[in-house]
Amino acid sequence: MLLASAVVVWEWLNEHGRWRPYSPAVSHHIEAVIRAGPRAGGSVVLGQVDNRLSPYIIDLQSMHQFRQDT
Repeated sequence: MLLASAVVVWEWLNEHGRWRPYSPAVSHHIEAVIRAGPRAGGSVVLGQVDNRLSPYIIDLQSMHQFRQDT
């Protein structure tokens, strides 16, 4: 029996209506927070993985990404 690894790719919708993938490291972090359940606080701080994304947070309840500084 051959076991395949599943790969999850998270994406965000840009201002032009196009879906853009997060990096594998960011996608992995999002999945880890979701697996941690309620103790994770219900949001994902993207800057914990990628400094360029430090102003962004994903609210897992609404599945929306927010920029903290605007």
